[in-house]
Amino acid sequence: MNYNFSDYKKQLEDYLINIDFIFSGDIISSEEFKFSKKIKHKNISSTFISDIMVDIYNWSFKRMIDNSKELVIHRSKFNDIYDLMEDYSLNPKILFYSKNSNLNLNLGGYLIDGSGDKGYLPDYFMRRFKLMSFGREVSAYYSPLIEDSEDDCYFYLVDKPIQSMVWSLQNMNYKIVENNYQFEHIVSFPIYHCDYNVYKIRVVNTQKIREEKINTLLNGN
Repeated sequence: MNYNFSDYKKQLEDYLINIDFIFSGDIISSEEFKFSKKIKHKNISSTFISDIMVDIYNWSFKRMIDNSKELVIHRSKFNDIYDLMEDYSLNPKILFYSKNSNLNLNLGGYLIDGSGDKGYLPDYFMRRFKLMSFGREVSAYYSPLIEDSEDDCYFYLVDKPIQSMVWSLQNMNYKIVENNYQFEHIVSFPIYHCDYNVYKIRVVNTQKIREEKINTLLNGN
């Protein structure tokens, strides 16, 4: 095989060290995954590995959403995120926000129109801004996986990394099987369940709350 995967993994680990929400999570358990793809050469496919890392992100983020505790706040009572953290004694390290939440709640970062693919990984892996107040530092990241609306905005506050992708890389195996001049690239690795606390902050307007209460009453009948 015409590659040194150990050297390649080390380069990726150095790349991931600045992405705090996936670099070194507090591991609870793991699941084994395997991906395969037919590629026209027998060298490491950087595109294939990049796609796998995005899949790990998607898996981890959806699990984070499922584990979140929802905190509903009326729009008129939401002054800014600093007051929110102070009022509810939240001590997050990471913020995930959507285009709608940043636009309507003025979280503090610059707006983007899409997820983007400007580097090795999509640009939503890169920190957008940092919140600094009350002795706290919170790294803020845009996520295309947050589905909300202008009058029903979501963002997530997390106290620890949601994944330990560096460990996935260190325990990753890359195999290439040749058959009749075709090359099947097979990658196996663990994805980790990590320990963290996450709040889904849902900021809604009065009309939205009224509609939900009415629908609840109607469905109850």
